[in-house]
Amino acid sequence: MPLVKLQKVSLILPRKEAADAINRLAELEWFHPINKESHYTNPDIDDLLLDASRLLQSIEDVVKSLNIQLETGVLDTMFKGAPNIKTKLVISDLEDLIKDLEARSKPIIEEARSLLTEHNRVSKVLEEYKGIREVLRTASNINMNIDTMSMMKRFYASIFIVGKNDVAEIERSLEGVYVKSIGSSELNTTLLVISTREDAEKVVKVFRTFDVHPFTIPKGLSQNPSEAYAQVEKGIAEYERKKEEVEEAIERFKANVTPTMLSLHEGAKAAKDVLETMRKPAGTKNFALIEGYIPASMEKRFRELSKDWVCIVEDVSEDNPDSPTLMQNPTYMRTFEVITSQQGIPVRKENDPTPMIAFVWPVFYGLMFADFGQGFLLFLLGMLLRVRGVGSIRSWGTLLAASGLGATIAGLITGEVFGWHIDKFAVFEPLLHTQLGYIIGILDVSELSIEQVLRVLEVSVAIGVAHLVSAFILRIIKGFREGKGFESITVHIPSLIGYLSVVALILSAIGAGYDVIGMFSLTGIRHEEPVPWITPILGDWARVEIVADAAVTALIASMVIQLLGHMIEARRHAHGGEGEESGMIGAVMEAFFIRPLEWLSHTISYSRLGIMLIVHVALMVTINSAYIQFESQGNIGGGIAVLAGGNLGVMMLEGLIVYIQAIRLHLYEWFPKWYSGEGTEFRKIVPRMLYTIFIWEGKDKAMRDAGDDERKRVARASSSGISG
Repeated sequence: MPLVKLQKVSLILPRKEAADAINRLAELEWFHPINKESHYTNPDIDDLLLDASRLLQSIEDVVKSLNIQLETGVLDTMFKGAPNIKTKLVISDLEDLIKDLEARSKPIIEEARSLLTEHNRVSKVLEEYKGIREVLRTASNINMNIDTMSMMKRFYASIFIVGKNDVAEIERSLEGVYVKSIGSSELNTTLLVISTREDAEKVVKVFRTFDVHPFTIPKGLSQNPSEAYAQVEKGIAEYERKKEEVEEAIERFKANVTPTMLSLHEGAKAAKDVLETMRKPAGTKNFALIEGYIPASMEKRFRELSKDWVCIVEDVSEDNPDSPTLMQNPTYMRTFEVITSQQGIPVRKENDPTPMIAFVWPVFYGLMFADFGQGFLLFLLGMLLRVRGVGSIRSWGTLLAASGLGATIAGLITGEVFGWHIDKFAVFEPLLHTQLGYIIGILDVSELSIEQVLRVLEVSVAIGVAHLVSAFILRIIKGFREGKGFESITVHIPSLIGYLSVVALILSAIGAGYDVIGMFSLTGIRHEEPVPWITPILGDWARVEIVADAAVTALIASMVIQLLGHMIEARRHAHGGEGEESGMIGAVMEAFFIRPLEWLSHTISYSRLGIMLIVHVALMVTINSAYIQFESQGNIGGGIAVLAGGNLGVMMLEGLIVYIQAIRLHLYEWFPKWYSGEGTEFRKIVPRMLYTIFIWEGKDKAMRDAGDDERKRVARASSSGISG
């Protein structure tokens, strides 16, 4: 489809009014700014940016602390569904937006901080109690007040908790000192040590060498170890209950505020991004220059919003290398822009490949994954993600549903349902007797015989030929659009003729029973056999000998035209001497050897469509045979487990491989022949938002409503990509 027509716009205004201009451009939304910063700053914009950054940071802190997912994951989308909310924010400018977001977020942030602070406090106390319990555990059998030991005047008495392996060494070091074990745990032993006051310092030093200090009980607890241990156990139970209550309160709070926080985060980030992009407009000290691109359909709205300043609007030519690209595709086709973006965004003179990819992708995926049952499950999974998801998940759901639908239809054509032939299911019996019945199983691969395998490969190559021919045609169109008519006539059109000639020669060889020499009547044998694909299309006159002779003539003519074109082009840019001769040798090699080999290899590459189907059928035959084996042995449960697990494994593994192969055919076989993808994506000044809608309060309501209608129309016809 054609790309959206763009216009380059320029605003010249006093620098002190730059903030107001940014507000108007944000209201327009469909403005792609040209980044030309100056060293002149706008304090009012910087202050707004600082406020927006602080607001976003405070919201992000709460989002991270509460573990709120900014975009719902696949599993949560499937089982819970993504938040389906759209918060409408009525604003007059970005400053009003920031103040509104601050007012909305303040009570939520304060309550979140209060809950999180309480959770941290309770967790800290709980950890302290658990640490004290570990210390008290060894001495929990002591039922006495340890403070009384410090009151003795002539004797020193204290309790030490040491490792079991250190007890013997301590007793040897304290010979003459009373050392008694009064309790133990798995790793530690509690020792009661009594000595004279003169030996007190010696006792402390000995234990210090083992990094052990006298046992004490924290203030606030009973100084009786047994009673203190009971108090700690009670405290742990109490704070575990409090922690559980706080965590439940946090979860309830999170569930209530998640939609609001998503909208607040999105709005704050949008404000920050707009201000960050436009904070230093180009121009002089007193005047600012703001430049960018808008869709041509938004010109009237743009002029109305910028009527207070000097406004210049220019049409963008296709030769402008700096202009961005805004693709316009229907909702379904827009999904496949993610495939286009793998190669790059189209430039102004290129056709958008997305519509063709949207048609070809289900065909490729369906043929490689042709199974009615598995394809239908894939389709249902895709629709589930599309209905319950938002953002990129929704788009990927559409892609998955399209792939599954292609596999479902291809499954009818091959007659495969979970690896079984369709006639084994009574539910499909009425369908076999309808008008669609003749296409069911028309590409049967259930027996994997030589005939069936060859038929599948023939269909695969035929699809590949059609796909490559479309690439040649698109390259010819692109050449004329770029003003390279001579190159198109002498290179691209002959390349298409040469490729079709090579295909015709291959088909003629197949029709002649691979008698390559004989099909040119060089052996005295005339081959009047029909040529596959060609004779049914052109008529009965198109026999092997005629097609082969015509194909050779066309191939040689295409090569000669390419050489003549190269010679003419070389004379235009000739530098004389060896360079021209070596260039001619390269042209001969390319025309007579390299290109035909490339055409052949690229065509053969499409056989992977049929090969993946054959692999799929072989895997399902193996799984179904295992099920039959279990069933014959009376192990129905084992058979069902093999059947279910096998189908799930094939869908996951082969589904991914098929996706990679479909991508590869586009990236390595199709795109390089005509598509450069060197364009720049059109990015709105206000980023794509999933949960928030800005409603601008302007001075002129009629003008605002007209602008809203125009933005909706552009949004429906345009896309900024799957990832936004």
